[in-house]
Amino acid sequence: SSHSIPRTNVAPKCLEGMTELWTGYSFMFVDVSGNVAGQALSDPGSCWREFYVNNMMECRTSSCTNTNAEYSFWLSTAVPKTSTCSEYYLDSTSHSDNPELVKDYISRCSVCVSDYKLMSVHSFTNTLPETQVAELANTGWEIAYSGYSFAFQVGAGRGYGTALQGHGSCLREFSPIGIAQTNGQEVRWISPNFKSLWVIDYGFTDGDDDEDDYDWDVDTPNDRENFIRERVGKCYVVKKSASMASQRGYSYYTDEQLGRLDEISRTRASRNESTFVPNIVLFYNR
Repeated sequence: SSHSIPRTNVAPKCLEGMTELWTGYSFMFVDVSGNVAGQALSDPGSCWREFYVNNMMECRTSSCTNTNAEYSFWLSTAVPKTSTCSEYYLDSTSHSDNPELVKDYISRCSVCVSDYKLMSVHSFTNTLPETQVAELANTGWEIAYSGYSFAFQVGAGRGYGTALQGHGSCLREFSPIGIAQTNGQEVRWISPNFKSLWVIDYGFTDGDDDEDDYDWDVDTPNDRENFIRERVGKCYVVKKSASMASQRGYSYYTDEQLGRLDEISRTRASRNESTFVPNIVLFYNR
């Protein structure tokens, strides 16, 4: 899956050699009565074709009911580089009053299919992992894009994370606020409960008890730029090169070829023969 460009409501394009399966909105996790269930940002289950509130019901032996204790969380568009969070994000807004306006602040995503895998490489420093990627290039990996090392998002007291090897952990935009919360018809982007966790440069975790490192202002554009440059961990998402995939007997598929592949797979399955399944990849606008 992939995240689209901030401040747009347009789903991102698939990488070269991939075929788009569907586009949607970037779902992260749901919190019902303190029980959290989520979807990894690298997986297609986090790209819902539609954005909607009240998306869960609580079922017991004899009945299913809506509950005021249900909160769902979606990846939001990133705050623009020239704006503050308070200037950019909406106040608490009713989805029923203005659904299209709310959707403008929800990240879009695309689900793509290919026969090569994506992987995140994190530097755990404030510079990109050039050395690590150069070593991987010897085995056929090449850079797809760069980003910032995202680890975990807290919503209404609880949260959900993502595996660092997955490409969903390398977001192309840093934003202090990463989610939109829905509860009933209410949608909000700013709350003292919301916390996003990002990997930082390990050089600043050497045990020095420097209070200046505990708090960094990130609301204004200049402060946020300084924090990104000096503290936030950087990463690359890499993929197997087309030449290496070709050498290994892989190929890239058009929609027509994918249909044919599905037909062949079904035939082989009916004969109890082994089948080849392409990788499903998810992209977001972040």
